[in-house]
Amino acid sequence: MNRILKILILLGLVLSQSSFSIAADPKQCPGAFAPAPPVLKPDLLALLSALEALKDTTGQGVWKTTPETKKELDQVFESKTKLEQFFQLLFLLQKHIPKNHLPLVVEPPGIIQVLLAAKVFKDPAFPQRITRVELKHDDPNRNPFYTVHFADKEVRFSINEGQGFSSWDQGMCQTATELIFYNGFSFRVRNSRVNRNLVVDDFDQVELYGQFGSRGMFTIDVHYVDLEKVEFIRGTDQGKVKARVAKREFKENKHSGVFKFIGSLIPNTSKQRIDW
Repeated sequence: MNRILKILILLGLVLSQSSFSIAADPKQCPGAFAPAPPVLKPDLLALLSALEALKDTTGQGVWKTTPETKKELDQVFESKTKLEQFFQLLFLLQKHIPKNHLPLVVEPPGIIQVLLAAKVFKDPAFPQRITRVELKHDDPNRNPFYTVHFADKEVRFSINEGQGFSSWDQGMCQTATELIFYNGFSFRVRNSRVNRNLVVDDFDQVELYGQFGSRGMFTIDVHYVDLEKVEFIRGTDQGKVKARVAKREFKENKHSGVFKFIGSLIPNTSKQRIDW
């Protein structure tokens, strides 16, 4: 019975490892109430020009400006975070690419010019490390998925200019400071089935890095968390994030066998500020 009780307690701790919900005492966790980073306004004329010039590797155009697509493009930048704008832009492109044009591959410099004009990245160095973006179907009953290839096997992206986003949870200040992308980073983008929120899921080859864990009955430190799903809450800088302790965590840091089993098995969904 004592062993079962310990496992249940650990399970409760694991379920909160990836939670960065904003419910903090500012004295304990000052970063939790820091202002959101500014959202840069895109150069819409330059963006439209870059989109109209964007061609896939077969020479076929990817975008056509119409009153409808221009209106939808304007709506992309009503989003409150750069991260959501990035995925909203990719979703808009996906929406207007006929299925019979898939699979589709775009490469620099075209795709880089689109991202730079959209200003969805404050640091231009990150998009310049992209070597190829693919959009293809693997299942006729599901949305297509994007795959992003980089010049390096691993690309680290600082969150909020290295300050990260923090919250007080499980007796400690939890802070996500970096996104780690691996070559072949992939995901699907779709609308929620129950509201107007944008959902990005089926993530692969991406992790959150930071200081997570618990203090109290058990002291657990976790640095790597696998990102699995994000639902952007429309009109806010908040999102519902599904994540679990990453395999890399157990390769690089020592943990008990019970925590290793439960941590890699059980995901958690939390509401938090989500941006980069």
